[in-house]
Amino acid sequence: MNKLSRVGSSVLMGLAVGSATLAPTALAADPSQPNIIVIYTDDQGMGDVGYHGYDDIKTPNIDKLAAGGVHFPQAYVSASVCGPSRAGLLTGVYQQRFGVYGNFKTTKIPHEQPMMTAMMKEFGYETGVVGKWHMSALTGTPNERGADFFYGFIGGSHDYYKSDAEEGGKPWLSPIYRNEVAEPPIQEQNGYLTELFTDEAVGFIERNADKPFFLHLAHFAVHHPWTVPQSYIDRVDHLDAGEERKLFAGMALAMDDGIGEVMETLKKHDLYDNTLIFFMSDNGSPRGQGFVAPRKKARGETTMSNPGIYNGFKGDTYEGGIRVPFLMHWPNALPAGAVFEHPVMNLDIMPTINAVLGGKEGGAGPVPFDGVNLIPFLLGEVGEGEIPHETLYWRRDQDYAFREGDWKMTWNDQSGPQTIRLFNIAEDPGEWNDLAFKMPEKTQQMKDKFDAWESELPENTHAKQRTNRNYEFKNGHRVNVMQFNNEMADKAERE
Repeated sequence: MNKLSRVGSSVLMGLAVGSATLAPTALAADPSQPNIIVIYTDDQGMGDVGYHGYDDIKTPNIDKLAAGGVHFPQAYVSASVCGPSRAGLLTGVYQQRFGVYGNFKTTKIPHEQPMMTAMMKEFGYETGVVGKWHMSALTGTPNERGADFFYGFIGGSHDYYKSDAEEGGKPWLSPIYRNEVAEPPIQEQNGYLTELFTDEAVGFIERNADKPFFLHLAHFAVHHPWTVPQSYIDRVDHLDAGEERKLFAGMALAMDDGIGEVMETLKKHDLYDNTLIFFMSDNGSPRGQGFVAPRKKARGETTMSNPGIYNGFKGDTYEGGIRVPFLMHWPNALPAGAVFEHPVMNLDIMPTINAVLGGKEGGAGPVPFDGVNLIPFLLGEVGEGEIPHETLYWRRDQDYAFREGDWKMTWNDQSGPQTIRLFNIAEDPGEWNDLAFKMPEKTQQMKDKFDAWESELPENTHAKQRTNRNYEFKNGHRVNVMQFNNEMADKAERE
């Protein structure tokens, strides 16, 4: 359980930078414009960082960033799996607007829509991407989308110790690229992928310490396959955890060590105080984990990654699939040790950067940002009661969800009954108490609002089958939630 004391956003009112309140437009004209690092980890659940109050994991450097910045207990990603989550992060736009609903191959982020790297190039930054890319070939490589430097792999999964020298083999052994050129295989260097990503991130900072730089550090850890050098496992052997959790904790520690090296490099070059750092996971804990059958876990059975008190896993639109660790750290501008309690999303990172650097409101692309600039909320520069998001939406292949205020409607094909469900997240963050049958009018209202949003989106062309979507909403058709739920409940009883 989260043991950290929390304070409401009202505590942040009136905070200042030096003697002047932070003004993003003024920062854009400042010659000491901040360096920016976006760290995006893979499959790291809410119970997989120490600063959330868990003592069976060891993340001291991430915890230091949280203690020196702002962290967000209600942070969400726009999708519960890797590819679409990254598409949302790198555009600031609901990825469904581009037809991206799952891990995609036949859809793309249009080239006329700037991705984060291209935006940073326009602001005059040296840009680097280190780690996992996981965009479709139609979207393009990092170098084609604004990265001056890329070191990593293009696909969605990879071995930590091995790679091929050229394409055409098994996907998880695909080449590691330095820009557009394949590197010698990892095994020829006796390398470990997490450590290699750390080395390249540090090298990028070292080479660009005398100019504004942007680094997207997209760690593959702590994604399967579960493997890490024994030295890291030895360092977590004292933890009160099973052997599988200790192995996972070793993987997290290898990544955390690397984040510590990045921070030390910033300090070495006197860049630490004026570097804006975002740290976030791409989705929640995976359902499949561990070495002993059954590997597909149910609630309360996890042996490696931990979703905390939350229901569901990666792939679900329950909280366990979409609520993730998130923090912002910027000593020159943001309060230390603060907690922002209201819902935020990965879509907010790009608009926040854009605003800090004085960019056009809504961004420079044909599709405006769905995310918002978080800085005014963190510094109390908004009206009383104003929050970043009144509504949040999710659609991931068959699964969907809609949050409005404290209410959340969701449908999932796993981790629970296949009925449309309703939860009050403020009172029931663990999603134990489904209120749909007790509050049919509220559930119907939520479903109609979700369908109205979805009716404006392109179809999911890469789905194996037509999704459970109300295609006739614009023609006046409304899904009768109670009728649907009764039919699904009857079907479950028959089965």
